[in-house]
Amino acid sequence: MSNNRERRDYTESVHVLMGLMRSSKGEKKACIRSVDRERGDELKMLEARLKIIGGNWRIHRTVNARDVEKARKWLLKELIDHPEKGSFIDSEWRTALLQPGHTYGQKRFMLDVDTKDKDQIDEVERRIFESRDGLTVDKHESPNGWHYITLPFDTRKVCELEFVTLLRDGYYFVKEVIDETVGNKT
Repeated sequence: MSNNRERRDYTESVHVLMGLMRSSKGEKKACIRSVDRERGDELKMLEARLKIIGGNWRIHRTVNARDVEKARKWLLKELIDHPEKGSFIDSEWRTALLQPGHTYGQKRFMLDVDTKDKDQIDEVERRIFESRDGLTVDKHESPNGWHYITLPFDTRKVCELEFVTLLRDGYYFVKEVIDETVGNKT
């Protein structure tokens, strides 16, 4: 019998949360990744961790779920080939989850729309709708505009717009964590 009382949730897929520290000029300075098992507390735990570290952070989440079995096999091979990586296995696990072929379930696209102008947003939505296959699954406001999560479709018409970028397996914006000690608010 094990004395390990850690909570263990067995699941076939997970998401990854990523906290990106931003400098005052907007450059990325640091990155902290966390596995999101969709228990409901992971975002709060990452946010608390970022507040303890301090600084200005943006939290993003993977658009596509990650396949735990594919990641496990990749990690085992990686550890056999590079046993020295065993000392930072938690980081390697998150790297394994983020490998390009390790998505789980229905693939989704993300359209990064860098505008908040209503007429331009309406044009994006019109082009998604007219594509026949374009189905918006979710929409998240980002600091510079919107992140549209869609099922795969012919994105050529939408991507003709200069303020739209297609990410086939990206991260959507969740929230900002601002360091209150520098006079900002969360």
